[in-house]
Amino acid sequence: MPRFQKPKASTIGTPIFHRKRRSWEDDKDLMMELYSILTKLDGPYDYFDKNVIQFKTKIDSFIKDGFQENVEVFFLGMWIREQLTELTIKKGNYNLQVDPLIFPTDINEIIRREESKTTQKGGSKILNVSISDLFPNPKLRAFALERIQMLHRGDLIAYLSSLVAREKESLMNYSANIMDLIHICEHKLALRNLKTKNNFSVGETDIWVPELSLGVEVRDTWEESEEIALIQTLSDTNFRKRANHLCLVTTDDLSDAKFLKLREIEKRGVIENLSVIRVGDFANYLDALKQSVDD
Repeated sequence: MPRFQKPKASTIGTPIFHRKRRSWEDDKDLMMELYSILTKLDGPYDYFDKNVIQFKTKIDSFIKDGFQENVEVFFLGMWIREQLTELTIKKGNYNLQVDPLIFPTDINEIIRREESKTTQKGGSKILNVSISDLFPNPKLRAFALERIQMLHRGDLIAYLSSLVAREKESLMNYSANIMDLIHICEHKLALRNLKTKNNFSVGETDIWVPELSLGVEVRDTWEESEEIALIQTLSDTNFRKRANHLCLVTTDDLSDAKFLKLREIEKRGVIENLSVIRVGDFANYLDALKQSVDD
């Protein structure tokens, strides 16, 4: 009696990359399979059909430019899988060697629609923005697309909401508050085209602004026991950088009592070139300082 051999999963049904995307390689495999069928003279497609030619040309561009980190590959892959799902619903099963897909007259419009569907999920209001605008860096965009699909089934708004929620949660701890304050200062400096250097090392202020010879130290809380260490950092920055200006920036919600304690350091003249301000006044401080330097 012949021994029954259980068929391998790869020999029954359809390839998994027809049904779902696990990485950019699944998109590549799917499109290259279609491409090989489209280029056959005796295949299910009219070799000279303009829509077929347009689709082949698009795949040719992917082959030339690369499939990885290509946002068009991602959205075209979504569209192809939607068509395969419709084939499955309609016929129960399909064979791409026999059952042709109906290609659109404008493949670029299809890609734009797929992107639009991704950015419009999650609510009644339309988010009028593209993935490319949100994530101009190709590597960051590819990572975001992977996470959107994996965690939120392609729902961009849900993904962005989760990022904001996680950031809000992270800002409840000390180190995140400090980093947030540093980023605010950096943003205000960047708006004035002032380049910065971050130190994060013992003995120097958090931010150094070469053009203004300015050292910026940030604090989101204050205890009098920290005064000696603070003065040491400011003094060392003066010595190492030959700083003309030092600025101690606090959060706007630091209590008045603690803020006044910090201002006492400035008033005592322990560090002659020190200014103590809240972050809400940092922009005005920079404008005044920049004006004095320009004059």
